[in-house]
Amino acid sequence: MCNTPGPLASNTSADRPSKAGFVPALSAPIIFVTGASRSGTTMLARILGSHSGILMLNEMHYFGADWDPYDATREFSERRLADLAGELLARQNHGLWQNGPSADECNWGQRLVADLPEHERGPAELFAAVLSRLSADAGKTFACEQTPRNIYYAARLLEIYPNARFVHIVRDPRAVLASQKNRWQVRRLGAPHVPISEVLRIRVNYHPYTMTNLWVKATDEALRLDGHARFKMVRFEDLAADAEGSIRDVCSFLSLQFEPGMLQIPHWGSSNVVSDSKQKGVSAEVVGKWRDSLSPGEVRICEKTARNLMQKLGYATESPDRGGTLSLIPSLLSYPLHLVGVAAFNPARAWIHVREMLRRGRTTQGS
Repeated sequence: MCNTPGPLASNTSADRPSKAGFVPALSAPIIFVTGASRSGTTMLARILGSHSGILMLNEMHYFGADWDPYDATREFSERRLADLAGELLARQNHGLWQNGPSADECNWGQRLVADLPEHERGPAELFAAVLSRLSADAGKTFACEQTPRNIYYAARLLEIYPNARFVHIVRDPRAVLASQKNRWQVRRLGAPHVPISEVLRIRVNYHPYTMTNLWVKATDEALRLDGHARFKMVRFEDLAADAEGSIRDVCSFLSLQFEPGMLQIPHWGSSNVVSDSKQKGVSAEVVGKWRDSLSPGEVRICEKTARNLMQKLGYATESPDRGGTLSLIPSLLSYPLHLVGVAAFNPARAWIHVREMLRRGRTTQGS
């Protein structure tokens, strides 16, 4: 975080971020791309980010980690807001694995907060102001944020940001499991910059029961919002089968003109095939590959846990007895080790997911 002492930088600074096209905070037009992890959120965000009017952002991981939108009582000091603005800029510039904001990024955050009217110096306004400033400086109209778990906060964020739109991508949960299971090979598949610590975190995070439950929670949240005027669901398989038709439909939802260049995205980030930035377009190659990666026990756990939602979304299940009871033993035996690994390597993110699951459980029981 930023540790610059003293008062916030004056808003008369000659080198403060440009205010051209700057939109009042809460009315900023924001696109949120959400989905269960490994559902295709990055691919969809890249497609949208290829539009001439959209700035694609890295995963900001702001909601839940830096600020809980359901906590209306928490107030942030101006210094804290400036630190967060600098941190968000650093995440956009360098990704989540950076070592913290630079002095220039901290100063940028201070100037941004100093430019905000006093009544807009809050955590909700700050996030929108950062995105608005970044998109304006890039000459874009929309900022596209792609943190998958924002689906947990979608209902609240739609209330807070009246011009926000959510595009949620849903994928066969068995394919999600297969992608998550193979994701630890990301360095070999074309991303050598990913830190070893992140590879270890990914490896211990995988378990068929945990991943399926996360899919169920994300999908359940999305279905609760299905039909909302500013919320749209897209099936990964439909996008892979008819990319242009699907993206034209999304552009219509966003009130944007479809641009053919949106579909010319590089093949990068898959857990099933080697990344190749020279190959362009939306590939259907990975659809159905889960059969090559999952054991009968993993398939059985997934289908048993997610059966109702799978049927609702048109994902045909296989025989419930596929592989028999013995196929479950490896997953059952590995589950305690998985929980220990998550607690050791990923306690903060794990707590966010647990907290939101518990919150939804309490909300459901009270409704």
